[in-house]
Amino acid sequence: MNGDRRRRSPPRWCRHAWTIALVVGLGLIGCRHEQAEDATSAPSRRAIADAPPKPASTPTTSAKVAAVPVVSMAPAIEALPKQTAACLAHTAANAPASAIAVHRWVDASGITHYSDQPPAASVKDHRVIEVQGLPPVAVQASGYDMNLPDQLQQRAVADALGVQRVLRDALGVAASAATLRVVFVKDASTYAGLIGDPALATSAGAYSTAQRTIYVRMQTQDEASFAVLRHEITHALAHESIGNLPTSINEGLAEYFGRYRVGGMGGQIDIGADRTAIVGAAPGGDGSDALVDLLARDGADFYAADGGASGREQRYLRSYALVALLMRDAIGRAALAALLAGQQADPCRPIAVENLLDARYPGGLPALASAWAGFMRAPPPAIQAY
Repeated sequence: MNGDRRRRSPPRWCRHAWTIALVVGLGLIGCRHEQAEDATSAPSRRAIADAPPKPASTPTTSAKVAAVPVVSMAPAIEALPKQTAACLAHTAANAPASAIAVHRWVDASGITHYSDQPPAASVKDHRVIEVQGLPPVAVQASGYDMNLPDQLQQRAVADALGVQRVLRDALGVAASAATLRVVFVKDASTYAGLIGDPALATSAGAYSTAQRTIYVRMQTQDEASFAVLRHEITHALAHESIGNLPTSINEGLAEYFGRYRVGGMGGQIDIGADRTAIVGAAPGGDGSDALVDLLARDGADFYAADGGASGREQRYLRSYALVALLMRDAIGRAALAALLAGQQADPCRPIAVENLLDARYPGGLPALASAWAGFMRAPPPAIQAY
């Protein structure tokens, strides 16, 4: 995020009132940032701190955190360049699909690797896999100091394709070309060194848009690691296909799809799984002031631990609830789709999300705030299927 970005003024009315998707079509970005925790503990949210933006030609980094139901995860982070690929080229979505050769091999340490580049040295079990007909997004996966989780390739591909399909079918986001690397790290100090930012050293995962690399700190349970990976995949897809979204929407999408579970020919998100946490983060009153505050916070202002880590966690939960509410029915999806389309038209700079939602949601921001507050106070025990 840009360092010179300031908190946006609220509308007048409120002043009173991934993967080893060998080849996957993508377009989003994000991360999570919290302390790593055991997958058996209470669910955690990933908090992210965006690094100050630099000139348009200079990449920057940011970190973000996502929450996952059922299993808890350590924080995840994201590193963002000042400008997205869509901002610099904006032609990725037009790239033709083609066959891509994916190389699989085992190195001398017994670690399995997947890449669109052949191994440089003598290795064991080198195989070449050709993937046909998918959008040209290549994902390379490796373990830095550990072997990859079981079924990582299949699950990462399925998750990325599932998220991509929902973004396309429900929100009109076309797939775009990208090349991502996924690196799993076991040792905490090694992970901190790879991330290179003391503030993000204890996160569960991070995505660098400059390097198109997702770093995942291996959790005690594979399910927690996959949840971190889904969060980062969503950020990567959104960043590449849409642009530099406002932080609340960027994190809300990643939190939402971080809970996505592939099943059969589709997938689902269990909204009720986080009911207790959502109720605890519900705003008071009619929700107007809280919603404007959430939408106005961007970058470091969103990730700041003002009021303690609970304040940052609350913002992640509120962002997740906002996206979950909008995704619940056709009216909300239309408003969210319009927001994403508006960002695609100007990918380099986050749009004025308050104004757009005020114009596109029936009844404007006051009606959205009321529906959002009601949703958080009594989350539906529903499963959203796609």
